[in-house]
Amino acid sequence: MKLVFTIFLSFLIHSVLLSQDFMVKDFRGEIITGFQTSKTTTFKIQNFSNSSKSIRIKHSLDKIQGGGNFTICYDDICNTDNEFLIINIPANSITNDIELTLTGGLSNLNTITYLEFIDLQIDNVIKKELSLKINEEKQKDIFFEKGDIIVSSFFPNPSVKNAILEYNINPYETEAKITLQNVLGSIIETYELSPDENKLNINTENLNPGVYFYTLSIRDEGLATRKLIVKK
Repeated sequence: MKLVFTIFLSFLIHSVLLSQDFMVKDFRGEIITGFQTSKTTTFKIQNFSNSSKSIRIKHSLDKIQGGGNFTICYDDICNTDNEFLIINIPANSITNDIELTLTGGLSNLNTITYLEFIDLQIDNVIKKELSLKINEEKQKDIFFEKGDIIVSSFFPNPSVKNAILEYNINPYETEAKITLQNVLGSIIETYELSPDENKLNINTENLNPGVYFYTLSIRDEGLATRKLIVKK
């Protein structure tokens, strides 16, 4: 009897370990967009095991009314309607960005869908809840968004006296900064983005009127660039 129990316990532990050998990283549980506009968020899947995996991703959303659309894409391959997407992940590796895109039609939407991540090798399932919202209200202009990093564009733009940039940065991200340059590429100013704050307010009164470019960098990697116009 003791031997049978030991074998059963070993099998149970092995099953638990197998069920934990992949995880969904940087998954955000909400996408909000407006009428006839699109919003994309990204996440990754990490394979902890010593063998390759095929993960099937499927959502539970029915067809969106008003011409809206929801897709899951990876390496330029996307699901259509309610078909699933299969991603092959080598052993001990992590995927590139997997994209979730919500496109608004001409109808409001406020619903919950569930994404299932199915390990086809051992039939293990991870389920994630995702809130999808489409409305006609003007959405905040997002400059950059990935994982726990969200940075809005400067506003007002054009700017006369001040330009404000709102942001949220994971406290573990270091050396986040905004670099402001003129049209010749000369650096005008560099602004550090502290994880303890959520707003950058720059004085544009002392800048010459014209076009400037601002770049978001994290650990000296330039991630995105946009235009800021200064007027008098």
